Amino acid sequence: MHKTYYSIAEHIFCIEYQTDEIDELLPSYIPFKIETGASTPLFTITLDNSISPAWKGVHLGYFPSDSANFNVYHQAPCDYQILIESYEKEPCAFMQTDRSNNRVNIATRGNHTTRAFGLNNAIMLSYTLYTSVHDTLLMHSSVVENGGKGYCFLGVSGRGKSTHCDLWVKHIPGSTLINDDNPVLRIDSHGTPIIYGSPWSGKRPVYKKVHYPIGGLTEIEQHSENKIIRQNIPTSFGIMLSSCSTMKFDKKVHMSICNTIGKVLEKVAVHILQCRPDEEAAQVSSNTLAV
Repeated sequence: MHKTYYSIAEHIFCIEYQTDEIDELLPSYIPFKIETGASTPLFTITLDNSISPAWKGVHLGYFPSDSANFNVYHQAPCDYQILIESYEKEPCAFMQTDRSNNRVNIATRGNHTTRAFGLNNAIMLSYTLYTSVHDTLLMHSSVVENGGKGYCFLGVSGRGKSTHCDLWVKHIPGSTLINDDNPVLRIDSHGTPIIYGSPWSGKRPVYKKVHYPIGGLTEIEQHSENKIIRQNIPTSFGIMLSSCSTMKFDKKVHMSICNTIGKVLEKVAVHILQCRPDEEAAQVSSNTLAV
């Protein structure tokens, strides 16, 4: 059995597998590989395609999302069996958690593309499950860095997050795109919210192992004018919660995420940017966020 270790937002995990194709299945994870497993991993994934689903427990429901579809069964006391399907409802992966031993067993199905899709989504679920209790959020966001700080732009798919980040890169000197879909937010030991690059960056291959203190969190809304409005705490909380991978079917994970959001809002303001896709919009947001 081969073992490869990864570090994402300084959380170390291990993948065990029987063949040499892990880099082919997970090319975006290569920048996050670490050479040694000297540190104890937070969790370990075993990739074993001989595993067959044997549905047991309480069926919690079918959960479609922007990334995949999930059929979830709960098993006492705190474990899950989850079938991961593509957008076309084609089975791609099956995962079984073993939280008492900090392990996840994953089997993939189909051709190379569907197997890679299923494994990637299973890893994202596993990451959320095990890191949420460590002040960590997997965000749906596009992020640019400028002046040593990361600026996160939030919103549902198609709202204009990527476009706005591109406008920063083009018009705000010193701006660099560091992730275009799912960065990781983690609060450090000093209570500072830090944004990290990740292997999950949507359609654009931006897989950077970097991290920066957060300079701002801004939800994008398409509008005929460019204006930015600071939000109150309740509204800010709702914006952040809707932008996180939450696993609502798990109370402990969900409450941990809510607690982490509360800590973030003690340090960072949330704005709504109503904007056109133009240079002025980038200037308005960058001026307000004090780049």
